[in-house]
Amino acid sequence: MADDDKPRLKRRRATPAATTPDPIEIAMEVAATGQTPSGAALEVLRANAELTRKQLVLARNELLRNRIKTARDFALTGIALILALAVMFFVWSASQASGLVIQPFSTPPDLVTRGLDGRTIASQLQDRLNQLQDDTDSIRPANTFANNWQGDVSVEIPTTGISIGELDHSLRAALGRETVVSGEVTREGDALTITVRTGGRARSIVSDTGDVDALLQGAAEAVYEMTQAFRYGFYLLDTGRREEGLVVLRQIDRAEAPIERAFANNGLAVDRIRQGDIRGALALISRARSIYPGLVPVENNAALYRHMSGEWELALAHREAALEGLRGSGRRYLLDGPAEVVEIRSKALIARYGGDFRLAADLIGSLIGKRDYGGIVATAAIHQASLLVSAHDISAARRVLTDAGLGSVSQISERAALNENFSAPTAEALVEQGRWLDALAELQAYEAAAASPMQVAQMPMVLWPQMAEALARLGRFEEAEALAAGMPSTCYSCVIARARVASLRGETGRADQLLAQATQQGPSLPFAYSAWAEAKLQRGDNAGALALLRDATQRGPRWADPLKLEGDALARMDRDRDAVRRYAAAAERAPRWGALHLAWGDALNRLGRRDDAAAKWRAASNMDLSASDRAQVAARLGGARR
Repeated sequence: MADDDKPRLKRRRATPAATTPDPIEIAMEVAATGQTPSGAALEVLRANAELTRKQLVLARNELLRNRIKTARDFALTGIALILALAVMFFVWSASQASGLVIQPFSTPPDLVTRGLDGRTIASQLQDRLNQLQDDTDSIRPANTFANNWQGDVSVEIPTTGISIGELDHSLRAALGRETVVSGEVTREGDALTITVRTGGRARSIVSDTGDVDALLQGAAEAVYEMTQAFRYGFYLLDTGRREEGLVVLRQIDRAEAPIERAFANNGLAVDRIRQGDIRGALALISRARSIYPGLVPVENNAALYRHMSGEWELALAHREAALEGLRGSGRRYLLDGPAEVVEIRSKALIARYGGDFRLAADLIGSLIGKRDYGGIVATAAIHQASLLVSAHDISAARRVLTDAGLGSVSQISERAALNENFSAPTAEALVEQGRWLDALAELQAYEAAAASPMQVAQMPMVLWPQMAEALARLGRFEEAEALAAGMPSTCYSCVIARARVASLRGETGRADQLLAQATQQGPSLPFAYSAWAEAKLQRGDNAGALALLRDATQRGPRWADPLKLEGDALARMDRDRDAVRRYAAAAERAPRWGALHLAWGDALNRLGRRDDAAAKWRAASNMDLSASDRAQVAARLGGARR
């Protein structure tokens, strides 16, 4: 048999020799040759794969545990931080605790059977104290009254046996400024006695008939006096118990704390002004200012009383000081509501002293509907109407009075008695229209209707200057001079009125002397400068009038009157283009001034702008005008139509 016929044996590729003693690497080298691992190598690879899977599972589990641990640590840190903040707030809240806390009273068994146990008595006492607060018209903040069982929590702090409520009370007592009221009710026969204690002081009130209501009222007043003597004194003044109130305020004036003494003198000044004693009130206010400078209620009343006395320059300075205090740290001594009312009125009066009557009227009008303080809100419509008249908008003033239900002198006077400041808007409207006989009668009606001492005291500064001018305009100079003689020489508007009477009488030298005196009394006020310019204009001194009108406009840039008078002076000097510009500027400040639109139309007509002139005359015909001005407007419009 040939060799080719012999069966051939297939040669197997030899497995290379291992290069490492590591069984895994040996197995991997076998796999790398392209051969399928078998035997021990395969087992090694399978075991290694299983081990790797288990290691991966363990690694994932460890990662998850680490994440859970991290989250737990963050959570515990957060909880600890929250607890720490809660404890800090708890302690801080306790340290800030103030006001007055009423504890349950001990009461006799027969009252308990009637439902008047200790907590009930304390609750009723709390209600009466809060009512006393509401009945006190004071800008000074009140203490809060509360009982000491509201908010108790029965949960105890673990391992201590102390409830959260007990801890709160303990911290408030240790860290806070709370005043605690305690007491008891005892019976002896038919008589009941209630004793209240606070701040180391005690008062007992007895009712021989066992009248619980009388006991509670007496106890509430006793607590009010012991804890808030100033407000209690004001409460007595406001409720017709003047002599008792004065005793309380005078006792406070002997206190050591300057702020308490300042408040007391301020309260005594309020009493003096209610009696019509303006000078006495100013003396007490001056004392209060020296004891504690910068106290807003004192500055506010100083401004008010200076205005009432006619000392407007000083009134303006005090008003600005009050407003500065309201914008700064002085507000901390004030209730929010009354402080807002005083702030708005202060801004309005500052605007009024600069002749910005439109802004002043808007500010006073914004008080309507707010909670009243000191009669300021109750009389806001009267003062707004007066300011609108000064802004030459009589129709708007009448609407304000009508909406407020103030259609007569008696109604206005009765409402005006609620506040110290006094005005006569219906009479001022007649003065504005030049209806001098009617104005005089209306002013005399206000004088006769004045019922309160405050109103009577203001007659020489409020009504007499206008009455004197009305008498002079009617040619009754002797009566005007006699009335003017009774006006105080320190009264700014009074000196101006005297000057007007002198000017109307032809005493130009005396008029100039008085107006110079007025400018010295009110160097930052525009009114004397404008009145002096008007006097010069009436005697034909146009250049002198213009110089004074510039002084007036500098001091009252938002006052329309000097600009209108400047236009009149320029028109007389045949400078109608300049006059038109002044009239336009005045109209921006007093858009409803009929006499202004009449003069504006005349200047435009002289410039040949007949259509523009007719438009101004038509506008004037729909505004408030004197009888003379209305006749002139009708004549001009009739001529324009022809």
